[in-house]
Amino acid sequence: MRRSLLVTLLLSLSLAAHASSTYRIGSEVLTVGDSAVRAMQLLGKPDFKEPVESEYGGHQGERWQYQRDGGHIVTVTVISGKVSDIDDRTR
Repeated sequence: MRRSLLVTLLLSLSLAAHASSTYRIGSEVLTVGDSAVRAMQLLGKPDFKEPVESEYGGHQGERWQYQRDGGHIVTVTVISGKVSDIDDRTR
């Protein structure tokens, strides 16, 4: 019994970590590694953009924020023209 509970817990944690690298828009899915163009095709023009700087202060990329229905704010980080992180938060 305990072994099956432990396996279930570990599987649910691994699924939660995997889900953070994707974002569903209707029947389409945006995934870490997709191009910035694909992100704009699926989500449109960002409501807000901010630069992402390297640890030395140089321009590394941008963070795009989208306000979605239901109070969600989706932040897509784009580094070198590719999606490097997707964060979906409720206000």
